[in-house]
Amino acid sequence: MTSHSYPSIAETSCPSQAHLQVVKRGGCKQKIKAAVLLSLAEELQFYILGFLSCRDILRCTSVCKALRQTYLSSSELQYIVELSGQQLLPVPNIDNHTPISERLQLLRDKAHAWFKFNHHSLETVSIPEELYYAHKIVTRGRLCLWNQDLAAIIPILPKSPQQTVKRWQRPLSSVMSVPHLDKLDVLMDPAQNLIVVVYVDDGTLRIDLRALNGDGVHPQAAGPRLFLSVLQGYQEHQIDTENANLKGFGRYIALWRTSLSFNLWQLQIWDWQHSTTSNCFLSGDLGPIDFCFLGNNRLLVVGDTLNLYSIEDMSQMPQLLACFLIPIPLLPTRCFLPTEPQMQAQQMYTSDPEHRLLCMTTFLDDTFESVVYIISTRIFFDLDGLAVATPIPWNRWGPSNTRIFKHDLELKVHLSGNRVLQALPVDTSDLGSIHYILHMMDFSPLAVTNRRGLRRVVKEPSRIDISDLTDGSQEAQSLITSLPYVEVVSDREFKADELGDIWIDKDRVYFFLTDYESDRAFEPSGKLGVIDV
Repeated sequence: MTSHSYPSIAETSCPSQAHLQVVKRGGCKQKIKAAVLLSLAEELQFYILGFLSCRDILRCTSVCKALRQTYLSSSELQYIVELSGQQLLPVPNIDNHTPISERLQLLRDKAHAWFKFNHHSLETVSIPEELYYAHKIVTRGRLCLWNQDLAAIIPILPKSPQQTVKRWQRPLSSVMSVPHLDKLDVLMDPAQNLIVVVYVDDGTLRIDLRALNGDGVHPQAAGPRLFLSVLQGYQEHQIDTENANLKGFGRYIALWRTSLSFNLWQLQIWDWQHSTTSNCFLSGDLGPIDFCFLGNNRLLVVGDTLNLYSIEDMSQMPQLLACFLIPIPLLPTRCFLPTEPQMQAQQMYTSDPEHRLLCMTTFLDDTFESVVYIISTRIFFDLDGLAVATPIPWNRWGPSNTRIFKHDLELKVHLSGNRVLQALPVDTSDLGSIHYILHMMDFSPLAVTNRRGLRRVVKEPSRIDISDLTDGSQEAQSLITSLPYVEVVSDREFKADELGDIWIDKDRVYFFLTDYESDRAFEPSGKLGVIDV
């Protein structure tokens, strides 16, 4: 498991007997004489090379000047390389008549715009006073909020007049079959017109599904309620659920819950459009602490180790695919890998689930330090030759596929695709006057090679001291990681009490701003800051 780099395009002569060994996208290897390929009409050369992967296209263009010129003359071939280099996938079967040359330029312009994102383009969206202290998340260009009384979805500055997104706000009791009970968690998915509420009714955990735009059952749901599997040796009404966490990914809804009284956890996944019950669940003594979906058929459970499961067959329990050892204890932790928006008619590409980033953060209460893991998800899909029963040592998978950052204070972080946004403390010497700056990192291969001198490329390995983060059983007292990236640092500073949560997606940076008014000292008002890229 090593890091991947892209071959460069070299200007060399083309020997007449040179062979190109290429791998077509179906996986079939084939050798082609370079001279034979060059004897064909240019249009046929474009057509043949278009069946190849990005890596093989670049290998072919490195053989000789003629093939390099062929590549430079074809927007289609450059588009394939650009998509792959930014670790994106084309969206199939879209009704889009934009010429490939324009798509290529738009893709390049967008990538380079991130190298110089400008906080002076800041706009703000007001948040209703009754939802200021609500749970907040930005998803698919909307701000979703909920508290014990209300849920709301606020559209964020549509990018064009054609995008009409209506504001939505309702009492949560109106979407619950048993109203006026304390809610443990709420999941809102505007792209699927879905809201899910989990709460306890007379000792029984209930998971209700409703449509955002109506009062009845969601038209695509198998039913109005999801049912938990009964754990062996327990009755559902006996288990007191202290914490619950809902996550969704397309047709999947997952619920994580813990019971301190019984010292157990349970994770269950449903295909909510096809069944209200599920045999796809895991449970055990308290230990694992978070989870996330990795595409449509894989699930990662984070604990003392990273356990990768297949959920392709929902009729059975998740199947363990691999176990990855980690060098630093992750208690407590937050693990997230943002989902992609539902495909829109005008959307031309989406991030590749096999080449995204996963972020894991842990905050140490005793030292006030935070540790952030940035991990390339390619390691969870490249499992050839690995035995399920054998844990994979950190030294085998970790150093070249991760970057680990250690900070003196808890920091704010979010990611989208291959970009990571952090709010970093500038000076921690005086805890009463801490300021933050926005720090963006782009881990896509082409960002590292095509930054055009705009920002700093970080390729050198980084080392962090872990002597104070382990129990002394670790032989190594430091960790070295080397996943390359390009960094962009904003020059604006935010006061610690001014900056709340932060988010990033493919078009914007978002951050929650607090504004303490002098005449209402303990009643802050809030806004969502938006930087359009």
